[in-house]
Amino acid sequence: MRKNVVDGKLDYGRLKRKGKPVLDRYLRDLAKDDLKGPSWKPWDSNDRLAFWLNAYNACVIAGIVERYPKIKSVQEVKGFFDDKRWKVAGQVMSLNEIEKKVRSFRDPRIHFVLVCGAKSCPPLRPYAMMGDELQRRLEEITKKVVNDERYVQVDAKAKRLRLTRIMSWYQQDFVDKYGSLEKFLLRYLKEPKCAELAAGGYTIEFMSYDWALNDASGAANKGTAR
Repeated sequence: MRKNVVDGKLDYGRLKRKGKPVLDRYLRDLAKDDLKGPSWKPWDSNDRLAFWLNAYNACVIAGIVERYPKIKSVQEVKGFFDDKRWKVAGQVMSLNEIEKKVRSFRDPRIHFVLVCGAKSCPPLRPYAMMGDELQRRLEEITKKVVNDERYVQVDAKAKRLRLTRIMSWYQQDFVDKYGSLEKFLLRYLKEPKCAELAAGGYTIEFMSYDWALNDASGAANKGTAR
């Protein structure tokens, strides 16, 4: 995967040409996994959450690769998230059903790891989530996203807080865990933005969402030309 991820986007062209056998093998492994782990190290909740995060992203990628290069946005595909079925851990599920499995762990940080194939998604990471390092990764990724102005903007002068629309769609997840979007952000924002937001009185706005494909094929080919 590392060779196919460029600045948080995916080189779908390269993956389709050179990496599809590996992706297909991974999907077969997902289909038959029993979520128990090896006998010498049974899976805990971190292992299971990592599994579902990886499963979601892998199935999104596979759904795009299947149609690439004709596809320019997942929204072009009717039922991409609801009708297309994937076999995961012995169950036949849609992407939205897999997402519900992830959300059942009640950790809003997962919304910065799940990537639905759009430009406005959080950056795709060039590695799979692993249970033994999951909490560290979730913290690391959340801090990066919250302090990236593509997703969070604190305008102290205008008293305006502009947020990724992801935090609108899943606002209740953040409220249930942290009490409010502002309280969540205050945990992760760096100074001086943290102090500015802590002063209060902000109006929240949500950014528009760019559903164009998070495709790095052009940039990747240019950057890796020999």
